[in-house]
Amino acid sequence: MSSTVSQEEPETPSDVALLRPALWQRLLNSTTTAELAEAWLNLQIQQIDGADGGIVLLRRDSGFAPLALSAATEAQVEPLRRAAEEAAQRQAGLVKGRSDRFLAYPVALDGEPVGAVAVHVGNATDEQVRLRLRHLQWGIGWLRDRLRAEALLRNANRLEQTQTALALQATALVAEGFSAACRAVATDLARRLDAERVAIGIRRLGRSRVQAISHSAGFGKKTSLVRALAGAMDEALDQNSAILVPAPSDGPALAARAHGELQKISGAPYVLTVPLIAEDRLYGAVTVERGEATPLTQRELDLLDGALALLGPVLRIKQLEDRWLIRKGADALAAHALRLFGPGHWKRKLALAGAAAAGVFFWFAYAPYTVPADARLEGSVQRAVVAQLDGYIREAPFSAGDLVAEGDLMVAFDDRELVLERLRWTTERQRQQIEYERALAERDRAAAQVAQTQMAQSDAQIRLVDESIARSSLHAPFAGIVVSGDLSQRIGSSANRGEVLFEVAPENDYRVVLMIEERRIDEVHVGQSGSLVLTALPEDVFAIAVTKITPIAMPVDGRNAFRVEASLAQDAPALRPGMEGVAKIGIDEERLIWIWTRPMIDWARIALWRWMPGL
Repeated sequence: MSSTVSQEEPETPSDVALLRPALWQRLLNSTTTAELAEAWLNLQIQQIDGADGGIVLLRRDSGFAPLALSAATEAQVEPLRRAAEEAAQRQAGLVKGRSDRFLAYPVALDGEPVGAVAVHVGNATDEQVRLRLRHLQWGIGWLRDRLRAEALLRNANRLEQTQTALALQATALVAEGFSAACRAVATDLARRLDAERVAIGIRRLGRSRVQAISHSAGFGKKTSLVRALAGAMDEALDQNSAILVPAPSDGPALAARAHGELQKISGAPYVLTVPLIAEDRLYGAVTVERGEATPLTQRELDLLDGALALLGPVLRIKQLEDRWLIRKGADALAAHALRLFGPGHWKRKLALAGAAAAGVFFWFAYAPYTVPADARLEGSVQRAVVAQLDGYIREAPFSAGDLVAEGDLMVAFDDRELVLERLRWTTERQRQQIEYERALAERDRAAAQVAQTQMAQSDAQIRLVDESIARSSLHAPFAGIVVSGDLSQRIGSSANRGEVLFEVAPENDYRVVLMIEERRIDEVHVGQSGSLVLTALPEDVFAIAVTKITPIAMPVDGRNAFRVEASLAQDAPALRPGMEGVAKIGIDEERLIWIWTRPMIDWARIALWRWMPGL
């Protein structure tokens, strides 16, 4: 590519006649696109009348860059560039300027602009501009053909790289075990590259170890050749770069002392080492030795580099899968340790710090271990007011929740029939008294005896009626609160003998009934203390003490529970029988984690006992 501005005198016709064959020869024999573009541009300038400068742009990753340049003056360079870039953007030929004109035309492949050409033609008429622009359009075919040939060559190289990589991957995958895969890949690479020797090494503990050598089923790991190969691999891995000896003149300056030692031992004039990469890290290398008659070409270097880039992860997977189980576990632990104590992975570190803090907390955190249970408040003594006879309810002044004093009338039955019955028996007795007195007056001892017997019978009937009248009124047995019963809607209706009409409990004398789960009953003993919180009084906590444990289970909400009674340590005016809440019986001080996991552990023990044979 010519990057200088030509300031030579215009050629004479005889000079042009001599230059054109030479330019055509350069055009036909050019090996690179830059050489072809420079020869082609000079030919275009000579063949287009009035042309004295031009530029060829080619698209790069960062934009358009000059591929060839020929300008009479420095002032022409920038207008030529702008004209070419505008033609590429518009994808059409254009003419810039009126008195000083620039012709530009895009270069496209498969409809995509890949470059552009611009030529300075000076002061030309419109007709001349059209002819020269057409000449420029026809001449672009040379550039387009060369660019298409380069694209096809690149695609062919990519296809060859892909085919080679797939073939090597298939070779590695078919082999049994990592060592066999390395031997197969090394032999295949030696055959494809016509190499004298190909070695594959894996890095362990900071040093490379030769894993396989082409066409060799076994080799001595302590021989000078193997040590030289390992040294060359270490040299490439330490510098994180492929190393070719002899080094190309335009390549980076790399240390290659170990490769020189390998050349002396093996006698191979060409040595190449390429690192193997997997999971974004270097884990091994491939060393290729080639004879003097067949040096490594750039195409082969690119082919090997692309194939190994795809082969590296496959060999790494084979290596990891070929480890012993204990080695896999150790490597996994080492990898986790590296993530935890190495750079990055802050989420994992935070999680570990949190787990450690939680472990320390649960080891030193103690809390009261309690047995919770549903609780219900009952009166310590509870009396029932029961109907003493069959009758109709006349009066019932109290209902559930009312306070009563000892002797207060709670239920009164209709006693009119009983009063009439007593009056009848009283009248009958008076008649019998008169008959008795008459018999005594007449000295009729038999009649007097009969009358006396009848009088005793009447007295008994009167006493029976009086007792029934007395039982028609029911009174409070003691001062307290009506726990249950409401007869306000049954005035005038009948009640049967033995029917419970009311229940009365002392106002300030209660007991707490707890329903303890079956799996926790063995932890509860008489005399243990606890606390009670009632639903109606959630802000108050009442102290309780266990007084009685009923040794018979009963079903409660689909599970077995034992009835446990406890006493209240203090009274409260707001307490009422029938209130419900939650009670906790204190057992001991235990670790907090043990308290939380105790139900799970108990369940696991039962499940293990159930399903494990022989236990």
